[in-house]
Amino acid sequence: MTEIPMKYQTTYQWQAKGVEGVINIEGHAELPVGAPLAPDRYCPEHLLVAAAEACLANYVMSIASMSKLEVTDYHSSAEGELEHNDKAGYRFKRIIIRPELTITGTSKALAEQVLKKAHKACLIAHSLSCPVNIEPRIIT
Repeated sequence: MTEIPMKYQTTYQWQAKGVEGVINIEGHAELPVGAPLAPDRYCPEHLLVAAAEACLANYVMSIASMSKLEVTDYHSSAEGELEHNDKAGYRFKRIIIRPELTITGTSKALAEQVLKKAHKACLIAHSLSCPVNIEPRIIT
């Protein structure tokens, strides 16, 4: 395992046009970023919600493997809700992740336990100040 503390490095380059820019992560393709309504850019708000969603998925699949849970399909959707507070400004009120697992050869109770452990372990979810809730669906 990698030494702790781990570090994650990115760079941002403005594109000299409005709020358009690119995020660079060494060894990865550029990620075009911009405002929430930009049609060809990812906005930070979407990326935050996606980070929580992907984090949960990674933990589900990792814990499922260690628990011998046979997952034949996994997909999810997620939504983040913003609110405005007169003192704090805009902030996320909550994030809801809706994972759907298809399992075979194992019990639904094991899948529920894996989801619960994954949700509790998700680094992104427990690093945020807003609640991150899951609404799972398990298909047998």
